[in-house]
Amino acid sequence: MGNGLKLENIKTYFIQHQLPPLDQSSIIYGMINAKAWQYALLSGLATLFIRHILIYFNAEKIILIGLTANANLSESITVIPMTKITSLSYKTGFFRGELTFIYEQQKYTFKIPNFILAAKWQKNNLKNILQRYIISAS
Repeated sequence: MGNGLKLENIKTYFIQHQLPPLDQSSIIYGMINAKAWQYALLSGLATLFIRHILIYFNAEKIILIGLTANANLSESITVIPMTKITSLSYKTGFFRGELTFIYEQQKYTFKIPNFILAAKWQKNNLKNILQRYIISAS
C-alpha cells in the first residue's frame, strides 16, 4: 500500500504543491463509486472506476487530492472555493457516511469510511470536520 495516507507525506505534499498550511485534523479520505451503468455493463471490472480522494477542508476552500489505486498521492488537485459550494451535507452511516455538495451545478458525492486501519486519524478528523464545516454550514 502507498504512502498517501501517512500524515507526514501529506504535509510534505502540501508544501511541494504550494497548498495552504496543513491542519492535520481537517483532512479525510473518501471515494467516488463507479456509476451504476459501469457496474451493469462491466460487472466486477467497474471497481476500476472507483476514485480514491483525500478531502481537505479549511474556511476558504475544499481541496480534493487524487490517490492512485495503491493509495499514493497523485498530481490531481482540485480547489473548490467554499463560497461557491451549495447544499453541503453529510449522512451518517454505520460503517461509512456520505458527503455531498454542489459546486457549479454539479453534484459531488463521496463515500467516507468512519474509520480506516491504515489511517488512524480518519475517525477523529471526520468528527472535527463535521463539527467545524458541515454542521456550521447547515
